[in-house]
Amino acid sequence: MGKKGKMFAAALALTAAMGFSAGAEELPQGGMNGPMAGVGVEADYDSVAYASESASQICDIYLPEGEGDFPVIVLVHGGGFMFGDQKMGILQPVIEAGTANGYAVVSVDYRKSADAVFPAALADVKAAVRFVRASADTYGFDGEHIAVWGESAGAYLSLMTALTPEVETLDGDVADNAEESSAVTALVDFYGPVEFFTMQREAEALGNSVNTDSEGSFESKFIGKAVAADEETTCTTYWETYREALPEDFTLKAWIQVGDSDQRVPYTQSENFAVRLQETIGEENVMFGILEGADHEDAQFYTEENLAEVIAFLDGVMK
Repeated sequence: MGKKGKMFAAALALTAAMGFSAGAEELPQGGMNGPMAGVGVEADYDSVAYASESASQICDIYLPEGEGDFPVIVLVHGGGFMFGDQKMGILQPVIEAGTANGYAVVSVDYRKSADAVFPAALADVKAAVRFVRASADTYGFDGEHIAVWGESAGAYLSLMTALTPEVETLDGDVADNAEESSAVTALVDFYGPVEFFTMQREAEALGNSVNTDSEGSFESKFIGKAVAADEETTCTTYWETYREALPEDFTLKAWIQVGDSDQRVPYTQSENFAVRLQETIGEENVMFGILEGADHEDAQFYTEENLAEVIAFLDGVMK
């Protein structure tokens, strides 16, 4: 068995030990590799400003049927930190699944790297979480039960939001609702980049052709300089840099899922993240799975079956 096969087998063993089935054999094959087509869910509140520094600091709010208070999914889109918005088609299955199961979904846009570099986009997502708490009475949110759910670059912004709740420097220039906390109850990470400084080496080890170290890469533009040029600067974007700043009573439940055929972000980024997060918050609090044959943005992540598993995970945490 080759290195990739051994790592995959080890990951499956870890997954099985935690009682989480990735469901690869039950899910359809085939990649999405781009936004999903189709008509999206109509927002109850469209393009609501959650902060005041940029026109990009807006969100769409989707409410389920019934009376609040509704647990909230703060949904964060991908796009290499350069593209996309809160209405992307790839988000629609998550919005539908969330609202159908009693969740308010707040789909968030943020500043792109062409407008402002790190920590701007992260500061925006943190501000969106604070907005949810500050606006709980207005929209019927349950401000005590908030999950942050991201895909690709949005997964990175989500995990950083979840794991740096008290790092004020990462609030950047956004002071809106500063009296509120940006802490969350749960994290859902679909195929997110995690540690930029090691991505190139991990990609090469898997035979992937991406070059994240170059000055023109998505990650370098997000940071504001080439990833490989300055390790100290690049490490300011990595969650473990702030590990000691986690509060003593910190709690989090995390769902991390990736495809082993991801050609854009090495799947080992998610695998390593799961292991290190288990060491930080406990194995019982981290659910990790690999979808066999799935690429980046693959349709396997967005099947009814897979989303039902994620929602069931959130139900156990948020309700």
